[in-house]
Amino acid sequence: MEIGSTALSSMNRMTLSNAGSSGATNISSMERELKNTNDEKVKQACSDFEAIFIKQMLDSMRKTVDKTSLLGGGMAEEIFEDMIYDEYAKKMSKTGDFGIKDMLYRQLSTKSSDIIIK
Repeated sequence: MEIGSTALSSMNRMTLSNAGSSGATNISSMERELKNTNDEKVKQACSDFEAIFIKQMLDSMRKTVDKTSLLGGGMAEEIFEDMIYDEYAKKMSKTGDFGIKDMLYRQLSTKSSDIIIK
């Protein structure tokens, strides 16, 4: 089913006339809520990216250290060692002040607010 442009414009006029000034308030509150939700998602994405970056840095550093046979080695040790370094990276991202997530957030939040408003 196709709706013509005149039908759409008359529906928009009716919606706007019925909404009155409270409609503008509802729209602005919805925009603020959307922006807040987007801000939280952007912050989380920036934090996750910083954790991945830190993990790559820790992996590179770990490769420079010679392994000893103190713990026995094997695949299980490699898996658990990788898992603990994942957790180290997440913890360092949350508690450390590397500045990567802040820089990314500043850049991405200005871009996303421009897209939402327009």
